[in-house]
Amino acid sequence: MRFLLCLFFAMFVCAKPLVFVSIPPQAYFLKQIAQDTIEIQTLIPQDIDAHTFEFKPQDLAMLQKSDLYFTIGLEFESIWLPRIQEHLPKTKIINSAKDISFSSHEEHSHHQEHHDDPHIWLDPLLVKIIAKNMTHALIAQYPQHKKDYMQNLDVFLKHIDELNHTIQTTLKPLKNRSFLVYHSSWKYFANTYHLKEIAIEIEGKEPTPKALQTLITIAKQNKIKTIFVQDGHSMQIAQLIAQACGAKIFSANPLAYEWEKELLKIANELAKQ
Repeated sequence: MRFLLCLFFAMFVCAKPLVFVSIPPQAYFLKQIAQDTIEIQTLIPQDIDAHTFEFKPQDLAMLQKSDLYFTIGLEFESIWLPRIQEHLPKTKIINSAKDISFSSHEEHSHHQEHHDDPHIWLDPLLVKIIAKNMTHALIAQYPQHKKDYMQNLDVFLKHIDELNHTIQTTLKPLKNRSFLVYHSSWKYFANTYHLKEIAIEIEGKEPTPKALQTLITIAKQNKIKTIFVQDGHSMQIAQLIAQACGAKIFSANPLAYEWEKELLKIANELAKQ
C-alpha cells in the first residue's frame, strides 16, 4: 500500500503542466522552445479541416485543465472563444500571432479575403514572431525555466534563418513563379518568396465552368506543371485542370506537424517547374 501511495505521489509531483495550441505546426514551434518542460496538446489534429471544426464537450474539458492556450488567428477561434471563454477561468489565452498584420497580405489575395487564408505559419519570417510570442508567454507562466527557454528560442530562430536561406536558394532559379492550389493556403509563403498563388476554389466554392476554363488558360500560359491539393478537399476539379494542361497533382499539408519538412517539400516541388 505504501508503495502504491509513493508511486501515486511521484506521478502527481512529476505531472507536467498542460499547454494547448490550435494546430500541429504551433505544437512543433512550442516543442522547440519548451522541450520537455510541459505537455503539449493540439486542439485540431492535422487531418481535420479547421474551417469545419467545432468544439466538443471533451475539448472544453481538456482546455479547462491547461495553463495556457495559444491561438493563431483562425476563424474558428473568433467564433468559439467568446462562447467558451467564461468556462476557462484558469486558462490564459495567448495570441501567438500578436504583432502580425494579416491585412498586410490582403492586397495579394486571389478573390479571397485574408481571413480565408490565415496560414501565417507557412512564412518562416512570421514564425520567428510567433516563436518569440510563445517564449514570452512561457517565461511569464514558468519563470523558473527562463534561461532554457531563451536559449532554445535562440537556437530555433537561427534554425529558421537557415531554413529561410535554403528555401530562397532552392527557389531563386525558378523562372515560372506562379503555382496553382485547390484551396488558398500558401499566400504568405508565396509573398515571402516572390511567388504567385492561384487558387482554384473561390470563397470556398468550386469554380463555375467559365472560371474553370479561365484557370486552365492561366495554367497553360504559366506552364504550370504541378497543382497542390490538400487531403480532404475535392480532387475532381484539380484533376480536370491537370489533365487539360499536362500537370500533376501534388499533396501538400499546411497543417503538418513536421513544419520544416513540409516547407522544404513544397519548395523542392516548385523548383521542378
